[in-house]
Amino acid sequence: MKKIKKWKLLAEEDVSPSPWFPVYKHKVQLPDGKVVDDYYVSRLEDVAMIVAVTKEKEIAFVKQYKHGIRRVMLELPAGRVKKGDTPLKTAKRELAEETGIAVKSIVSLGEIVPVPSKEDTLVHGFLVKDVEINSKQSLDETENIQVEFYSFKKTLRYIRSGKINGTDTIAILTLAQLKHPNLFK
Repeated sequence: MKKIKKWKLLAEEDVSPSPWFPVYKHKVQLPDGKVVDDYYVSRLEDVAMIVAVTKEKEIAFVKQYKHGIRRVMLELPAGRVKKGDTPLKTAKRELAEETGIAVKSIVSLGEIVPVPSKEDTLVHGFLVKDVEINSKQSLDETENIQVEFYSFKKTLRYIRSGKINGTDTIAILTLAQLKHPNLFK
């Protein structure tokens, strides 16, 4: 069996159109020696995404407009990991800001890689159990978020029907179910 080899980075140029969307032009050498002069990658911040489950075993979701896809999406609470923060600190902050849920105990679920060919973003998943809304939302100026709670059965129906279709949300929910199956019966 042939061993898969990494590409060699020969040069990198920041061609970012704005601080909101960092883009880099790479010159790379493939394992066969061929050089590609214009391979573009994005370096968006990592993401912390949270599966927050109530005592009644309902999962907290956020419904909000996403301009990239130009749709209202139903997804798990999440946010970008700012420079100097950790995914854990971001998870706690974003859950409180987006839903009004303060975290007492949080468990890491691991990480997923949503777009490995064009960006280096990792999505760090976390699980919070027995949550209660105990404060008000504290939204950014571009956010308009509605918090909704669904049973695991209804969540699965929404995934099957396409009402929940964000790959990171589906993947983090799957990690939570695989690592904590008793919580999702």
